[in-house]
Amino acid sequence: MKITHHFDQPSLPLSVEWRWTGFTPATLLLGDDMKQTLRYLGAVPRRGVNYLRIHYLLELVTVKNPAGERPVYDWSRLDEGFDVLIENNLTPFVELMGNPSGYFNDFKDPVQKKGWKQFVRDLALHVMDRYGREEVEKWYFETWNEPDLGWWKQDDEAFLIYYDGCSEGLKEANPKLRFGGPGTAGNLHPRLTKLLAHVDSGTNHYTGEKGVRMDFLSVHEKGAWFSKHDIPVSPEDMVLRTRKLLTYLQENHPRLLSLPLMNNECDPQVGWKDPHTWRATSYYPAIMTKGLLVNLQALVDEDGCNFVVFGNDNGFLGEWGQRTQLTRFARNGKEDWQFDFIKKPALSLMTGLSLLGDQRVPGTVESDGSLWSLGTTFGEEGACALMCRADNRPRTGDRATPVRHVWEGLKPGTYTRVSYRIDENHGNPYRVWEEDQPFFPGPNRLPPLELIKAMREQQELTADASPAEVEVGSDGRWEEVVELPLPGVHFTMLLRKEAFDEPSAIEGLRAEPYPGIHDDENILLTWTPSESRATHDAIVEWRKDSGAAWEKIPHPPILDGSLVHVREPLADGAEYRVRVVDVWGRESQNSEIVKG
Repeated sequence: MKITHHFDQPSLPLSVEWRWTGFTPATLLLGDDMKQTLRYLGAVPRRGVNYLRIHYLLELVTVKNPAGERPVYDWSRLDEGFDVLIENNLTPFVELMGNPSGYFNDFKDPVQKKGWKQFVRDLALHVMDRYGREEVEKWYFETWNEPDLGWWKQDDEAFLIYYDGCSEGLKEANPKLRFGGPGTAGNLHPRLTKLLAHVDSGTNHYTGEKGVRMDFLSVHEKGAWFSKHDIPVSPEDMVLRTRKLLTYLQENHPRLLSLPLMNNECDPQVGWKDPHTWRATSYYPAIMTKGLLVNLQALVDEDGCNFVVFGNDNGFLGEWGQRTQLTRFARNGKEDWQFDFIKKPALSLMTGLSLLGDQRVPGTVESDGSLWSLGTTFGEEGACALMCRADNRPRTGDRATPVRHVWEGLKPGTYTRVSYRIDENHGNPYRVWEEDQPFFPGPNRLPPLELIKAMREQQELTADASPAEVEVGSDGRWEEVVELPLPGVHFTMLLRKEAFDEPSAIEGLRAEPYPGIHDDENILLTWTPSESRATHDAIVEWRKDSGAAWEKIPHPPILDGSLVHVREPLADGAEYRVRVVDVWGRESQNSEIVKG
């Protein structure tokens, strides 16, 4: 098998947003375990997880006399939830979903109709006042999630009134706020087609004007329906169903074809709770990667579609086989809720994808149909190429196959090759779990502390080899052979040392204790990860007090800004500091010292 990337040919923007996740319900934002989850997500470099799309956000709001001239709102729980996102550098994708105080049960009622627009306006004004106008203009606002399913309790006319109220309320607060939808689950469901007709040529229920705004069009196309069995998942079927929508627009509403199109729940399979072991393994990141590349190639390159989001909905709290980015082990007690997290390969993929540049180059693939690739550049600093092997049948651990990878059109000179991989034997903590889990004692069957530590040794994005210098001659050509299993994901970077400054000191270090599932004290350390793609590891040190010597905390090489320190209980806490190391061995200055 062979991949060729042409770095001397015109590039295109990597315009499809993949830095995405979501979950339900919004009340999880108030819990310690979800707050910790969001710290992990915010610690992915270069905002590798950026947008958070959360169901039932508006259930966090209490409203008195919502239809009155001066309604009284209690925003406190919603503020707490948004605060957690913002403090972790995550961007809300705001579903206007939920029924504040249970009031809005009939949008066709004139009083409720007026009250809804007023509520949406005041919501937007409130968040702009709290987080700043410029910040909120980065957010997206969307309709009720999957209104074609049972989540929406009213009829089609009520939905269109609701839609117009959302649009007009946001517009009154700030015309720059982006609004769209409807995030439907059924392909060309009647509720979607009625909304499209309303947007194209209908009458606005609030202004009486013809035509209604839609800043983006969102749908949910997934790779497989509900099943308790490991059935094939098909990114190709996602494309076929999306093309049906594009054909419908061409035939009925061609004006709307230019709208940004989102598949903002593009998961391989419907049903986040249904356990499928492959979600714990390297198959999950491989099929996620294939889905991204198949949709990018078909919808953007072949169809010329303004396809802008391919976002997985996998930010839930759950176990190995559920649709999550972390595995949660929890001990439920009457007074305490104790938990520990292990990063899954799906989260490591987000770290790997963050290495990609923002411009992509042409490439060709010769394979048996299981190989996919993407070449990208990031200016004078260098380039990063992604390759993955995945097919639609869930599987793990197939024999590796050599892939010849040719880079053409590079600037001649000396580069440093850096590579990372996710497969059965790399970045796969579930493999450690499988070996020991049948022997856990006790009713909760929770892993012993030593197993937790062993899984954490395998949970990071794994370097394929040590960084090494390579020469690119005057012909601008370089090649390598990568042994790539099926399934597997591999990243190779070629970096030019002269384009990189020495590492900068880390900022934003936090050290917070939490009750794990064992008696030892647990400190979750997080920091703002380095923006540099040349960062290769972090040195994390601690001491019991200011008079003690600093000790390194052992860990595998980490690119994320997150690490758990397990220690003996200390009444007065301890001090921590962090510095990063780049691929050339250069260390940054130490961060500020924090207590935890």
